[in-house]
Amino acid sequence: MIKVLIAVLAIAITAFYFFWNPASNDLLLVCPFKKMTGFYCAGCGGQRAFHYLLHGEFSLAFKHNLLIFLALPFGVLKLLIWFYDPALSDKWVISQQKMFLFWGILILFTILRNIPVSPFHLLAP
Repeated sequence: MIKVLIAVLAIAITAFYFFWNPASNDLLLVCPFKKMTGFYCAGCGGQRAFHYLLHGEFSLAFKHNLLIFLALPFGVLKLLIWFYDPALSDKWVISQQKMFLFWGILILFTILRNIPVSPFHLLAP
């Protein structure tokens, strides 16, 4: 039952972002990190990037948040493995070294996208 609910939720979220353009609407909250500090976080621009990705506008998606091209495939793969073969999903555990690498990439990306100098300004949404 939980798998069906998660699948329905994933489809609903995908449909929502397909039909709703976050670039032209202020329906959802502003990033709290951006609001408090004035700096972009690693996820800033992710909603717009996901919307553009669903419409096949890869250059616009890349412009808003290039991490979506890394995070989305891994998230979808993990979800599909869990959905179809839970035993395999339990074996596909992220090691501590990979978690450090993941957080290191997020922190580095956050720092680099806030440097207002070429070429780093291209990472800002």
